[in-house]
Amino acid sequence: MDSKKYIWSAKDLSISQCAMCKHKRANATCAAYPDKIPDAILTNEHDHKQPFAGDNGIRFEVLSYG
Repeated sequence: MDSKKYIWSAKDLSISQCAMCKHKRANATCAAYPDKIPDAILTNEHDHKQPFAGDNGIRFEVLSYG
């Protein structure tokens, strides 16, 4: 059995920044992008704490519970 196939590295799994954003809505939409969040943001290629075309000034803000 090749045990190396069960070893994960940090690049093997990525969770979108959108998952923890207070502006997230159903599916791949949010307050900044009500039709569809751009792939560059969904895939974390772009850090949405920084401006991105079409976001109308609405950027990532961490979701708080409580």
